Amino acid sequence: MRYMTVKQSQANAANEERRAQEKAALWLVQNYSGVKELKVGKLDRPNAVGGGSYAMDITVNNKRELRIGEDTRDEFYKDGPMILVSFDNYEQILGIQKNYDKSRTLKNVKIEYK
Repeated sequence: MRYMTVKQSQANAANEERRAQEKAALWLVQNYSGVKELKVGKLDRPNAVGGGSYAMDITVNNKRELRIGEDTRDEFYKDGPMILVSFDNYEQILGIQKNYDKSRTLKNVKIEYK
């Protein structure tokens, strides 16, 4: 049996969080045109009894937040993230438009990870 040090465990958790943050940011950029700036929050994970979701809050274009994620980690990586919580007229308020384009990347988007 292989044991992991506390530092290794913390590094693995940090790497998982960054992978999830980047996946959610990329999903948003590829599914919506007009995304110029993102502030990606910390990853929330379901608790031991299944409450909560595998998701994060993302502030779009320095305006308001959307909650991006899935119910579970497996769904997040298998099916991809989705918008879990939004608000009325969010596309108009955030200055974005639903427009899928897989060729869009994070290269031209200003991103801050928390």
